[in-house]
Amino acid sequence: MIYFNLLILIIFIALFILSSGINISKNKKDSGIKLCFRRMAVFILKYIKTGNDTEVIKKQALLNPAAGGRQEAQNYRIEKMSEILLILFAGNILSLLLLLSALFSGNDVEGYTIARKGYGEGDLIVNLDARVGDKSIDEPIEITVGERQYTKEETDRIFEEIGNSLPQRILGENESLEKVEYDLNLIDSADDYPVNIEWSVDNYDVLDSDGVIQEDVTNEKGTAVVLTASLNYMGRYEEFIFPAVVYPRHMEAAGKLKSLVMRKIAKYEGLTVSSANLILPDKLGNMDISYKRTPGAAAPLVFGGAILMIFVIWFGRDRDLEKQVQMREKEMLNDYPEIVSRLSLFFGAGMTIRGAFEKVAEDYEKQVRKGRKKKRFAFEEILITVREMRGGVPECQAYQNFGTRSGVRRYGKLGTLLSQNLQKGNAGITEALEAESKDAFEDRKADARRAGEEAGTKLLLPMAMMLLVVMVIVILPAFMSFAQ
Repeated sequence: MIYFNLLILIIFIALFILSSGINISKNKKDSGIKLCFRRMAVFILKYIKTGNDTEVIKKQALLNPAAGGRQEAQNYRIEKMSEILLILFAGNILSLLLLLSALFSGNDVEGYTIARKGYGEGDLIVNLDARVGDKSIDEPIEITVGERQYTKEETDRIFEEIGNSLPQRILGENESLEKVEYDLNLIDSADDYPVNIEWSVDNYDVLDSDGVIQEDVTNEKGTAVVLTASLNYMGRYEEFIFPAVVYPRHMEAAGKLKSLVMRKIAKYEGLTVSSANLILPDKLGNMDISYKRTPGAAAPLVFGGAILMIFVIWFGRDRDLEKQVQMREKEMLNDYPEIVSRLSLFFGAGMTIRGAFEKVAEDYEKQVRKGRKKKRFAFEEILITVREMRGGVPECQAYQNFGTRSGVRRYGKLGTLLSQNLQKGNAGITEALEAESKDAFEDRKADARRAGEEAGTKLLLPMAMMLLVVMVIVILPAFMSFAQ
């Protein structure tokens, strides 16, 4: 994991160097760190396409009709990419610091001791990297150091004898004691019984007291041994004898070593359960054991959280943009009846279509300048149309552009209506606008009715909860009176 974090850090350093010469527009709110990540984002976006560039440009053009949307889409992509890079960098640095602190904070287990927690403080879980002689165990060893316990004289109860279950408990990977090909699991205690178990073997040249098959065993036909289990519980001793036939064992690498080391540690855990420290075994057979604490598992979680946040930002920003487009369309539909009715009023008063358009635009511009009205997307589109006509765009084309640029079906219909009537003459334009205004108000009333129904539906759950509370308040005293 640490090499992966270092690789990502090197990539960020390379990006910082390669993007340092890029000039970008500065925002007063941008700090130096944010500018660095914005430069990196610009550098990356030169070579990477996000896949929805055209769609983003269209949405930004709807939200920023006067600017065209292309530059805004680029700023949007840069902002999103810079946020992703910043989160990835922060998550990687935090993960790397956790790993380095775990590696360089005195993780070597000196004296083969790990301090236990005090009485009632719970178990302590420790991860260790172990070496047996010159062999390293690939996987970390997870040890649960039990809390300090009271002596047997202070315990409340005694569990039943476990002797009859030992033949199955000690088999390990073997199928039966008649053919022992793998190391036996000679347990020194049982999880559910406060009993100490000591093992003895009549032939230690074949099997030691830990159940490990000796390397010198070469008899392919098997060697008979007798295992004796001495159970010690509250001063009572009882022996169980188990005959077995041992065959040569081939030492497996890290997986088998881990099992042997954990078995040895479990034995020491049982012997030192009443002491303040867990004494770790220092030898396995004739091989030395060394330990080092495994780097904390929090680092991968931190880095994984950063990756998760990247996905949230990547899709969340696109969702926010889509929501802004939907809010724009809703706002334009709300303004549509007012715009159509005003155009119809001005046209009925004798104004031309262009004069009516310019009048609506001028009134809106004055109100915005005086602070009486906020900017509205529909009126901004009308302003753009008026400026196009003043800039030399044919009036018919300007109305068509107005309908196309708005991206809303109602306004597209209005632009087509104005353009067609301009080509055919003004006959019937007043009636058409009045009919359009009437339809728009009907649609607005239908939308208001639908919004009210949705609001009523959302209120059902709170109302049901309030009803439940009232029922509890009313019924509970009656039940209490009956109980008395």
